[in-house]
Amino acid sequence: MITIKEVKTKKNLRTFVRFPRMLYRGNPYYAPALENGEIKDFTENPTARFCNYKLWLAYRGKEVVGRIAGIINPKCNMHWRQQRVRFGWIDFIDDTDVARTLLNTVENWGKENGMKEIHGPCGFSNMDKQGMLVDGFEELIPIAGAYNYSYYPAILEQLGYVKDVDWIQYEMSASQPVPDSVERVCNMICKKYNVIIKSFRKNKEILPYAHKFFHALNASFKDIYNFTPLTDEEIDYQVKKYFPLLRPDLINLVVDQNDDIVGFALSMPSFTKAFRKANGKLFPFGWFHIFKALNNYEVIDLYFSGVHPDWQHTGIHALYHNALNRTYIKRHACLGISTQQLENNTAAKVWKKYNGRQHIRRRCYLKVL
Repeated sequence: MITIKEVKTKKNLRTFVRFPRMLYRGNPYYAPALENGEIKDFTENPTARFCNYKLWLAYRGKEVVGRIAGIINPKCNMHWRQQRVRFGWIDFIDDTDVARTLLNTVENWGKENGMKEIHGPCGFSNMDKQGMLVDGFEELIPIAGAYNYSYYPAILEQLGYVKDVDWIQYEMSASQPVPDSVERVCNMICKKYNVIIKSFRKNKEILPYAHKFFHALNASFKDIYNFTPLTDEEIDYQVKKYFPLLRPDLINLVVDQNDDIVGFALSMPSFTKAFRKANGKLFPFGWFHIFKALNNYEVIDLYFSGVHPDWQHTGIHALYHNALNRTYIKRHACLGISTQQLENNTAAKVWKKYNGRQHIRRRCYLKVL
């Protein structure tokens, strides 16, 4: 018999966060999130505060066999004129009854709150992990995305969930030479539009651009699936969470004559292997593996890239791609992993020019309630 218990205590929350480490124990592709970081995402994240959400654990006897979050983001529903409840942080043993019980719990809660559809996996916002792995089960996954077993999507489809959208990521050589013609085109674009590539040597040089970066991201991503503009409070949280880890030479901002950001690309050394070694803990030795990974440029994960809507179709994207490409060569990087992009996003086709192969495909599922 399967029973569902709502997470209401700190102890229950730690059980919720730790469950995947038990489920994926011994799996060579899974990298556990940092435990305290995930707890903060539920207890300190300003996006979570304006969402209505609940967390549940599934038990068979005294054994935890699954977990799930139910989330209603009123701002997103209003922005997209939808009545959707989200499911996220979903993990379960290979058992259809467990998955059905978890999802039914969120479905019923959503209906009680007037929702007409359920979709996911999604977090509180696009800054959280979203999408279920449907291709790439034998790949090391960037930590910005979640890993799951191949039985997950099969069971969801069995339970009546259908594809809403897919995201694709590409893997490519990071040491491909930059043709002279690209350099000439970039110089022409800079002169024509009076823009420059802003580069950095120290982290403290980046901070004055932090809010500008997220405001540019808000403008660039406003029409992207599931996105709602970040508030200043949410931006402060994201800056505090990510900016101390940034590598200055992996940030390229295109700025105009007023020093406003019109294009951006932010990438990071891969933390996947470091997170596997840390096994969810910063202490006693997890911090060492992560610190070491900060200076290992063998594999680079691209997190964000975009162009302000007012500057689209100007070729601005060529500037930051060229700058990053040169940094990767200088740092002797071997592989680059593109950011997660919708399969129908024409901008994603740029990765094919780098002889990239499809690395990962994730899916957001939908079901009418």
